[in-house]
Amino acid sequence: MKHGVALAALFLVPALWGAADLASALTASPEVVCPGENVRGGEEHPGPMRPEDTRCAVLDGSASVGTRTYGQQRTVQSLERREDAVHGVLLLAYGAGGGLLVWRARLRGSRAGRTSRTPIRWSPGSGGRPWR
Repeated sequence: MKHGVALAALFLVPALWGAADLASALTASPEVVCPGENVRGGEEHPGPMRPEDTRCAVLDGSASVGTRTYGQQRTVQSLERREDAVHGVLLLAYGAGGGLLVWRARLRGSRAGRTSRTPIRWSPGSGGRPWR
C-alpha cells in the first residue's frame, strides 16, 4: 500500500508541475518586457517595451550580456512561452499516463486479492462446476 502511494506521487508531482507550466504559458501577458534596461530615445525607461524602443540591454545579474531590439525580444518571449507550453503538455501527459498505469495496477491487485480470498464451493448437484 505504501509503495503504491509513493509510486502515485512520482507521477502526480510531474503532472501538477506540467499543469502549472501549461497554465502559465497559456495565460502569459502579450506585453514585450525587457529583462534588463529598456532604452528609448537614449534614456532608460521602466515598464514594457514599445516598438519605438531602440534597444533592450539583457542582463545576467548586473552584467550586460547583449542587446535586443523590440522584435527580437518579442520573438524570444514567444519562443519561451511555446517551450513552456510544450514542456507542460509533456509533463502532464507523463503524469497522467503513469497515474493511469498505477491506478490500473492497483485495481488489478485488489481484484486478484479479492478473488483469492473467496473460497470455491462445490455443490454435489452442480456437475463439478464451482460456484461462489
